[in-house]
Amino acid sequence: MTEPKTISPRGANERSQPLVEVLSRLAVELRNAAKETDRLHCLVDGVEWSNVEEKHELIHSAQAIDAIEQTLSGLSDFVDALAELAPADWEICGRTASRSVKLAELAARLSDSPDDGRTDHPAGEFEFF
Repeated sequence: MTEPKTISPRGANERSQPLVEVLSRLAVELRNAAKETDRLHCLVDGVEWSNVEEKHELIHSAQAIDAIEQTLSGLSDFVDALAELAPADWEICGRTASRSVKLAELAARLSDSPDDGRTDHPAGEFEFF
């Protein structure tokens, strides 16, 4: 078996964390996203349509919501299984990896660090539509 490695491309000052913990946090985020996606059904429930084409679009949208929720839930289960299989002594720097995440609060949860008010991704934090 190979030696466990700590990966920290940004420097030695980054705190490494057990891979199991990082994967578990990711699984929780995926599970929460699945639950939030499931709540989107209210957008298509009880909608009345005036023609067959609108009915088809509504059914297609409801099926897409289901597929997204099931995919997120499946990914969560997969990441949980990976966490169970990962050697307990393997460590990575979750905070370094979280820098690629544009949403600061999500990045903080994934890295298991308080939201440090970072501004490396100022755009895209909140969008109105």
